Amino acid sequence: MAESINTRIKICKLYYEDGLSKVEIAEKTRLSRFKVAKILEDAVSSGIVEINIKAPPGSHLELESELEKKYKIYRSVVTDTGPGIDDTKSAIGRAAASQLCEIIQDGDILGIAWGSTIHKMVEAFPECKTIDNISVVQLTGGLHQVAEGFNPVDLTSKIASKINGSKLYQLFAPAIVDNKKTKEILLNESNIKSTIEQFSSINIAVVGIGSMHPSPSTMLYRDGFITEEELKTTANLNLAGDINSHFYNDEGRPCDTIFDERTIGIDLHQLNRIRYVMALACGRNKVKAIHAALRGRIVNIIVTDKDTAEALLAE
Repeated sequence: MAESINTRIKICKLYYEDGLSKVEIAEKTRLSRFKVAKILEDAVSSGIVEINIKAPPGSHLELESELEKKYKIYRSVVTDTGPGIDDTKSAIGRAAASQLCEIIQDGDILGIAWGSTIHKMVEAFPECKTIDNISVVQLTGGLHQVAEGFNPVDLTSKIASKINGSKLYQLFAPAIVDNKKTKEILLNESNIKSTIEQFSSINIAVVGIGSMHPSPSTMLYRDGFITEEELKTTANLNLAGDINSHFYNDEGRPCDTIFDERTIGIDLHQLNRIRYVMALACGRNKVKAIHAALRGRIVNIIVTDKDTAEALLAE
């Protein structure tokens, strides 16, 4: 015999308002646990019970869900867009620090790249005393022109100092050198070699994204390590952006360029083998680069702001 509407409502109240378990309700009403479960399920679908999820101010859960569905990625985190770019980067940095704290576990090997937004994340990252046996690996060489604190050597040192008993692997080499021969010599140096050997074991990487449109924003170009003439040699590759100074096209596929033989750090093929790759990026000028990186699954976790997220969904 079907239960009356009053019985069904009473069961809903016992479960949702009084906090009784399905087993406790079954004992109380002399119904089977499976019958109780079915009544609760039907109550939602019929409208007897309406579930409202109240997100706190500043949450953009729908945008996050839409990004995850569109790009088939593990996670997306969307922050408010600040009044200025530095405010937005600070918000993204805080959100990324929180996200990293959620996913990092004992025994993980964490790769850290460079950039102003990653700097914000490292600054916001809390002291971690509850995780053990973590290794922190520098993903790319450094640039001496970068402000103190933004260089990957500084960033990896600082985040490692906040993680209890972590082991640190650093790349004491430039991000880009003058020629292939210099790179070969450096890669055979024992300390550099031991760090690069860690690349294959990294299971979480945090990276930034450089764009090529409407104008190149990659650090190597901005700081004069790549010339306008050298960039022209890549005109036929439809470059969309770069990660760790390695370039990819509009479809998110890694591109071989003349810079690869001079660049020291993890490449996109190695990055593709890492389980979780979290990118921190924002700005209208980076939408195409972020879109391509997500489309090609170079990254599978994105932390960005509301304006950038909406622009990505419009792509």
